[in-house]
Amino acid sequence: MRAGEDGAAACARTVRMTGPVFDADGYTLDDDVAARQFVVLNDTPLGEGTETDLLETNQVARGLAELIIASRTTAPFTLAVDAAWGMGKSSLLRTLEKRLAAEPAVSVVWFNAWTSGAASALEGLIKSVLLRFDRNLIRRAVRSVTGRAHLVGLLRGTALLVGSAFGIGKVVNELWQALAVDARSRNQLKGVLRDLFTTWIAKGDRTGGQRLLVVFVDDLDRCAGERVVEVCEAIKLYLDVPGVVFVLACDQTVLWRAVQDSAGNGEPARAVEYLEKIVQINYRIPPPSTVLAAQLVDGYLRQSETANLFDSSMRNMIVDRTGRNPRRIKRLINSFVLEYHLDRSWDDFGPENLVKLVLLQHFYPAFYGLMADPRELEPVQEFLAYQKFHGMVRQGAYQDPERWRQLFLAKGIRPPERTPSADELSTHLRELEHELPDEFPVLAADRDFVELVKSLNRSLGPDQFRLLLRKPLTGGPAHSPFLPPAPQHLAESPLVHSPRVPLAETSDPARLPGFRVLWIDDHPGSNRRLIDHLTRLGAVVTTAVNHTAALAAFEETAFSIVLSDLTHGADPEKGLTDLAHYREHGIYHGPVIFCSGKASPEIPDRAARLGALGPTNDENEIMRWISLVASGTLSPPLPPDEAS
Repeated sequence: MRAGEDGAAACARTVRMTGPVFDADGYTLDDDVAARQFVVLNDTPLGEGTETDLLETNQVARGLAELIIASRTTAPFTLAVDAAWGMGKSSLLRTLEKRLAAEPAVSVVWFNAWTSGAASALEGLIKSVLLRFDRNLIRRAVRSVTGRAHLVGLLRGTALLVGSAFGIGKVVNELWQALAVDARSRNQLKGVLRDLFTTWIAKGDRTGGQRLLVVFVDDLDRCAGERVVEVCEAIKLYLDVPGVVFVLACDQTVLWRAVQDSAGNGEPARAVEYLEKIVQINYRIPPPSTVLAAQLVDGYLRQSETANLFDSSMRNMIVDRTGRNPRRIKRLINSFVLEYHLDRSWDDFGPENLVKLVLLQHFYPAFYGLMADPRELEPVQEFLAYQKFHGMVRQGAYQDPERWRQLFLAKGIRPPERTPSADELSTHLRELEHELPDEFPVLAADRDFVELVKSLNRSLGPDQFRLLLRKPLTGGPAHSPFLPPAPQHLAESPLVHSPRVPLAETSDPARLPGFRVLWIDDHPGSNRRLIDHLTRLGAVVTTAVNHTAALAAFEETAFSIVLSDLTHGADPEKGLTDLAHYREHGIYHGPVIFCSGKASPEIPDRAARLGALGPTNDENEIMRWISLVASGTLSPPLPPDEAS
């Protein structure tokens, strides 16, 4: 940290971007825009190098540190810090490292499995540990093995290095090359390491306090499966020695899949057993509470100097639609900072409106695509008009018919009469929806989206406003191929009723240890038999009775599959619209099975468009699909645009 710089400034410090300050001829502009400053947020773990603890990780780190210190006599053991991408694993590890490093007789080693320069993760991890020892211990290790006939020639040069002026790194490299030359030499490696640690611990006892080495392994879930297994082997085969504690930062679902894939036969049970031998303690980082997530957003906005551009509803939208993921929140803010810095023509539009466009781009990419499409004349005004008409029809209050006449005529549809009946208005609404983009009905029910679109500043002329809306943004997320389903109503097609087919007893059902199932149904009791069956097979089943409960479950767990009813409450298509939301906002892209015995003929096609299987009411078919997904031999169907 620089002298005189506070913690928040240090955390935000990477690139300070000012608004455009030069004209076309290169002269400095002296206006209000030139004074605007927005700051890019880096990916430094939360609170590192600062006094700011936006997610209150200090309390958790304190508890974990106390656990490790109190359990030093039972080492070796491994603690896994489990969370999805971007949820603060590295932040917690850095806080824990700092706290443990301050403890007497505790030494720490940091190993990044993803960025380590070593070709072999085994080599990189073991060398990182060896480098933590002092020169005298390494000298003893070399001398302890120079008498072994198999290693005499290989270690003669290393012995000379120990007595020379070369640094410890050179000696460690030579020692590793000697011990890793072949299988026979490598078998002796664990004995060498055990002797090293025994001597190191004994020396600590003489100076006061039992020594402990804590090895932090970060970014394991970013590595290829082979590298993940190499790290696991290093921990279990070579470094499973007294006085060592490993702390792994890794999404346990990713770790489980890597181990399962490496097994060759893909047996889940063996993968689970293997991991149980590696990891003795698993701490799952919970998603931030609503209060903490709001505190996190507020902190990032202050650090980026964009706080005055986000009102309370926009901040709540960020909390709700990023999965409360710190890294996603940073990327959203950085998208705005980058866009504002790169293109000065946004000055005329205003940064407060650019922020809203960035929110649309990230959270509603399908609608943003309409805005940027030159073939769409007035998507914003068209949507607002439709949304108003939609609400009026639902409320049964038809007013000002001339106002809606142009909306219908623009689509080549006969407008309603001056005093239409409720049924006639519903028919007109369906006709209008048939001609409008598929996204409109789903978005009309989204209060956050409606308020965001309404708040766009229309102080500019219509032509200039349309031009600016269609300016391409540069920093958005990858466009999701999943679009909300077409707004068709079950009343238009006869329902197909399928009786429920009960689960047949099988003599040898496939085991499902570690398989995580989310079942979304407002009547979970009706699924009890199948839930019990899945549980007996080793699966972990979570139930959610509505959309809100499902969102909370997604934040907590990375699910292997989702089972969902089609009808929730009075909405016969709620399952489809909810899945469209999960796909659209990147909440869940895994396999889905719709479990329902009542559906119109077009439902299977709409489910397939969202990458889902079903619907089916056959419990045997549900189990067959689950087994195929668990074994990796069945993937969800691709949407039509991807399949082509």
